[in-house]
Formats: sequence, structure tokens, C-alpha cells
Amino acid sequence: MFIVDAHAHIGDCGVFDLFVTPAELINSMDQCGVHAAIVMPFPGARDVKRIHDEIAELGQKYPGRIFGMVNMNPHCPPENYFAEACRCIKQLGFVGLKLHTIGHAVNPISQDARVVFQTARELSVPVMVHTGPGIPFALPTLLLPIAKEFFDVKIVVAHAGFILFTSEAYILANECRNVYLETSWLFPDDIRWLVSAVSAKRVMMGSDLPRNLQPTLQIIESANLTEDEKRWILGQTAIEVFGLKVKEV
Repeated sequence: MFIVDAHAHIGDCGVFDLFVTPAELINSMDQCGVHAAIVMPFPGARDVKRIHDEIAELGQKYPGRIFGMVNMNPHCPPENYFAEACRCIKQLGFVGLKLHTIGHAVNPISQDARVVFQTARELSVPVMVHTGPGIPFALPTLLLPIAKEFFDVKIVVAHAGFILFTSEAYILANECRNVYLETSWLFPDDIRWLVSAVSAKRVMMGSDLPRNLQPTLQIIESANLTEDEKRWILGQTAIEVFGLKVKEV
């Protein structure tokens, strides 16, 4: 079974006071039997372009195993955001954009946030959006109008509401077929319910942090899912949503 961590970070984080090295990420993947990861800077990275470059270098070192995602503060001139996103997607081979509602204090229906979705549409890549802590901006249902307007953009709901707002993540996914749910920090019952409600083909595993990878895999294992459901959640959904060119195992 091919396993993809759809939500991973390296570098520094001035918002949550975190730091993850590339070695920590790779070691946790090796220890947990994870074959690939989608990796992004943290919000509040002091030099986000440098972290983007580090992710690209890590991807060159581990081809077919490390895939980049842009995570840049959209409170900047739109042309600056678009230029960096284009550089990362077209030159560095990144596979998506991240909108961090709490980390960058972004209302997902604001003009600055719209730049992210417009850029994703133009570059034909998905957008991952932080949900859960940080309401009201991080409420999953706040994405409803933007998900309907940008119906041709795949939207991945990070943390699927983070337990407290998982029912809102379900409402969003039930209303919008372009919405997918990422499971970091959820309980087994949350995951089992989402799979039964929207199908495993729209749910994907993410860890958020290297130290959370093993518990996340154990939670999915204890969610009483079929082998086919686990195959989609643990890897196939992310592979298809992000168009990952992974190495066979």
C-alpha cells in the first residue's frame, strides 16, 4: 500500500514557535513506512522563498518522494504572490498552494485570499486551506461561497475542521464536489464518519508534524476501515488530487 503524507512542513514557524529540519521529516517517514510527502513552509517562516528552495532541493534529493506546496502570506501585492507561485509550480515542480487562515490572518473570502484561488485556477493546481483553530476565518463553511465560485479548483480542507468543526467540513464537502478532506488531528470516529458520508476517495491522510505521523497512522488503522478505504485515504486520494508522479514500491 502506497502511503502519502499530504500535509507536512519543514523550516521555521514564527507563528506557532516550531522548527522542523529536513532530516526530521525524512527520518519520520522512514520509521513509519511513508513513501511520499507533500511539504510546505510553516506560516510565519522568516524567509519563505528560501524554504521553498530547500523543499525543491529535498525533492531533487528524493525524487518521487518529496513534493512541494507553496505557503506564502497573501497579504502582499498580488503580482508578488503570483510570481512566487509561478516560480514554484512551473520551475520547481510544486503541486499546490496553501492558504493558512490563522497563520497569515486571512479571511478565505477576502480579496487577498481570492488571489490564491485565482492563481490556483490559472496554474491548474489544488489549494489546501487551514481549518479549525482560528475561527471565524478557519470555519470550514466559510469556504462555501469560494468553493462554489471556484468549482474547477480542487480544495483540500486541512484538518477537516480539527474535531470541533468536523461536521462543518462534512457540510462543505457534501455541498461541493471539488472539496477534499485531510485528516490530521482527527479522532478515529471522525475519520470513519467522513469516509461513510463522503467516501474514502475524497479523504486523505496528513500528519502536519513529523512527531504526529505515527499517531496519525495508528488512528487511521483503528478507524475500522476496509482495506480499499485505507488504500485511498493513505495514498491514492492525494496521488489523484495533486497529480503526484510517485515512485513504485
